[in-house]
Amino acid sequence: MNNATVIQDNMKIISVVLAPLKNKIRSNKKFVDTLLHILDGVTDFRKSGMIKYDLDKLLCICLLISMRGKFTSFYHASMFIKIRADYFRQLGLIEGNNIPSHDTLRRVFLNIDANELRDCLVNRIKGFIRKIVDRDSGSDEKVRLLSGDGKTFNGSGRKNSKRNVNVFNILDPSSELCLTSIPLDDKDSEIPTFQHALKFFSLKNTMVTADALHCQRDTMSIILEKGGLFTVTVKDNQSALKEVIVKTFDNNKDTIKKIEFNDCDYYIFPIDYELTEVEFSGTKSFIKMVSHKRKDQADYNPEPQYFISSSDNQQLIMETIDNRWHIESGYHWWKDDFLKEDECTFMDKNAIKVMATFNNITYALYRIASAIFDDSCMAETRIRYEECPEKMLEKLIPLMEKQNLTMLLKQNMKGRKKS
Repeated sequence: MNNATVIQDNMKIISVVLAPLKNKIRSNKKFVDTLLHILDGVTDFRKSGMIKYDLDKLLCICLLISMRGKFTSFYHASMFIKIRADYFRQLGLIEGNNIPSHDTLRRVFLNIDANELRDCLVNRIKGFIRKIVDRDSGSDEKVRLLSGDGKTFNGSGRKNSKRNVNVFNILDPSSELCLTSIPLDDKDSEIPTFQHALKFFSLKNTMVTADALHCQRDTMSIILEKGGLFTVTVKDNQSALKEVIVKTFDNNKDTIKKIEFNDCDYYIFPIDYELTEVEFSGTKSFIKMVSHKRKDQADYNPEPQYFISSSDNQQLIMETIDNRWHIESGYHWWKDDFLKEDECTFMDKNAIKVMATFNNITYALYRIASAIFDDSCMAETRIRYEECPEKMLEKLIPLMEKQNLTMLLKQNMKGRKKS
């Protein structure tokens, strides 16, 4: 087997490029000015002459609270600001005793455009990542992964009345960026939401993966039309297709060789015949996978899982399946464990989307910091900065300015070959 990866890992490239810099990344105490300038791109919904607090400063305060994992309610956030007022004064984010109340924070979350908030910072982060990744000569040949999955805000419902809100996320694990978070009424509405969102992405050199709910002909057609690839789970919601796949492996068990990859057994059947009406258009491979990753667990009982893929590249298929649950076991888990998203008590959909966006930005910043400072895992970065997120931002935010990053690379990369 070829051990070279097919799916691009932008965080690994960032770590390789920036971790061994000759001149360490310096702190810049003026990061607040840069951050406020970036956040100024969010439209202020309030009437002029009735503004007590600058919107960009309020948003900066909210980001700093999110980066501490302390933003679970407007009341708790306002109390944090009150108790830590000196901290925010030193950063120039509040003046005197003018401390924003929970009602002020609530109005902001109810009325700002979450997409504008996302684009202000995520586009800066994208530009930063792209600048680093472009140094990698083989990056254009790699495939990025795009994963869609829903996550419930378990504190958003109320007993005997409103159900918890489900938020559908589309994650780019290659860059650790959540590209969009969309609040939904129920699980089933994920299907049309995913289909609609995919139409707005460029899917060239992109593998799209999702759970069995999204094993839908229309979804796969959109991915192919946009120039992408798909690898999706097949379960009983597509019972006829699953039956065909199971029979295919039963009838060819003597000829299909087992491939071992990361504690899993893979059986890949390349489709070399004309597809029937039961099968999905564009499918090139059936996959059977048996995972042994829980072999040390008491409840270990491996069952075969089945997939279809529009790729016939075995290495790419296995990497995709191996990484498909990063959105659940990495991204979603971290948001609940550190950012306490399940404890978020907001009910309004726009407020939930804004909170999810702040948490998405926080996740991306921690992940980038972990790569730059060469921590073995994000847990180390969390311990390093959760009580002083401003020290992380002092280093990262200035690098979001193109000229600063260009100068840093120019000064430090002399004599070093491209990776």
